[in-house]
Amino acid sequence: MNISSEARRPPLQEWTDGAVPATIRAHGARLAQDSAERASGDRTAQVLPFDGARGRVAERARTFIDGHFREPVRMEDLCRATGGVAARTLQRYFRQSFGETVTSYLKTVRLDAAYRDLIAAHPTRDTVTAIALRNGCDHPGRFSSEFRERFGQLPREALRS
Repeated sequence: MNISSEARRPPLQEWTDGAVPATIRAHGARLAQDSAERASGDRTAQVLPFDGARGRVAERARTFIDGHFREPVRMEDLCRATGGVAARTLQRYFRQSFGETVTSYLKTVRLDAAYRDLIAAHPTRDTVTAIALRNGCDHPGRFSSEFRERFGQLPREALRS
């Protein structure tokens, strides 16, 4: 009697994070640890998220962006600020937690800050370009089109109002 390999192979089991056996959880955490260490170049021991900490990692990234959006924000900086998680892991956790990508959130924060600055600015002393650059938007043409898409007006119209 010849049993096919498909018949002998047990079915794959889907687990929720809370139901993952401890041995698999520990092994997965160790693999994530190794990956984060390679990505960050930091070999210090750290606790990485496996189940309930996903939201905390995403929140740390959002907090970092909120405090540093005027500067160049690189993925390596975000990974370091979140405890050394890998870039793809951070991106996935961020999207799961907030429903948008890290890049789109950063762009939204910068555009909102530029809008507030444009509304508060004096039209004869301040320029759209200076305000855009001050808020981390380094491409004036792209800034103008993204601003119009988000707020329904050009940046110079917001400056005049």
